[in-house]
Amino acid sequence: MEYSSKKNRLWRIGLTLGVLVVGAAGTILTVKFKTKAESKPSERKLPSVRVITAKPDTYTFQIQSQGTALPRTTIPLVSEVSGKVVSMSKKFDAGQVFNKNDILLTIDQRDYELALAQAKATLAQADLRLQMEVKEAAVVRREWKLINQVEPTGLQAREPQLAEAKAALAAAQVAMESAKHNLQRCKIRAPFEGMVAKTSVRPGQFVTLSTKLGEIFSTDFAEVRLPLTASELNFIELPSPGDSILLDQAPAVTLSSQAGNQSLEWHGRIVRSEETVDPLNRLIYVVAQIKDPYGLAKHKALPLRSGTFVQAIIKGRTQEKVFVLPRQALRGKDRIWIATPAFSLTLQHWLGYREHDQPSYLIFRSVDVLYTDAKDVVITGSIQTGEQIITSLLAGVINGMEVNIQSEASTNP
Repeated sequence: MEYSSKKNRLWRIGLTLGVLVVGAAGTILTVKFKTKAESKPSERKLPSVRVITAKPDTYTFQIQSQGTALPRTTIPLVSEVSGKVVSMSKKFDAGQVFNKNDILLTIDQRDYELALAQAKATLAQADLRLQMEVKEAAVVRREWKLINQVEPTGLQAREPQLAEAKAALAAAQVAMESAKHNLQRCKIRAPFEGMVAKTSVRPGQFVTLSTKLGEIFSTDFAEVRLPLTASELNFIELPSPGDSILLDQAPAVTLSSQAGNQSLEWHGRIVRSEETVDPLNRLIYVVAQIKDPYGLAKHKALPLRSGTFVQAIIKGRTQEKVFVLPRQALRGKDRIWIATPAFSLTLQHWLGYREHDQPSYLIFRSVDVLYTDAKDVVITGSIQTGEQIITSLLAGVINGMEVNIQSEASTNP
């Protein structure tokens, strides 16, 4: 009896302990799951952004412009004498090439040949008259001294007649030279190597003095006037007005044009700038020069024809220790967005969390913009090496908002 009572008491104690253990375990599990549930933050969808890491670089400025290619020299060809056009060279036609001193056109020479012959005859007469006056003056001087035993005066020695004969001879010489030149002018010669732009006369046509015969241009160089702003001009190393510079040391320029599906390209140099500002657009023009634009010396297949509209890229000076960012990284005129981790996130990183799993703050930053074009923005200072610059486009941006860094964009300039 006593043994049975003791056994029952032990059973009740064990049952109580079991209940306590189960309750304690349940409490622990409840607290554990509750703690995990409370420790898990509510999920928020933050905007993802791409970034690049800022690092100093060396940048060569590429200044873009545009203009129309024209010959360096274009002149009208005019008649210097009157007469009928008796012949025209095959080279004197639009688009034809000629060499220096080639005869392009001939005007009837017969009247000018007669004029030259007459001038030569007049010169011979004047020379003969002068010789006669010299001899007669010598006779008069000798006879006067023999009779009067004194030197004759100038009038008595026929000095006025002698001076008149000398003047007549000089005038005859000038008339003959003029007749020679007029005869030579009947043959219209090319003053330089070039090409015919257009012709205005045909064989058999009568022309007078200063009649326009056509228009020609040189093919040694083409020139393109390129408009630039004053700030863009500062990035190009040009000589000061009055200073000379070797052509191969001048700033390089690449010209391009599109002909259907074919892209054409030529290379030249910036040889000078026009020192006056255009009053209409407030721009300054620099002049690019392209050697042998028609490829006549090297027999190129892609001539830079007169009147071609071209895009130009001018190689400017080189700047060191600047930050070159994609153009889309610039917000407005002088602002960029920096992705900056919060202090608490950095602390969590120290404690073992992965930083890229944590959001960053988007911070506005004003910067010193040195240069911008369609592709790049060049910044001096205002950025620290290693900072992450946001390149993504976002709407409704607030300074200090949280963002997730998605990936690092390409930093190739």
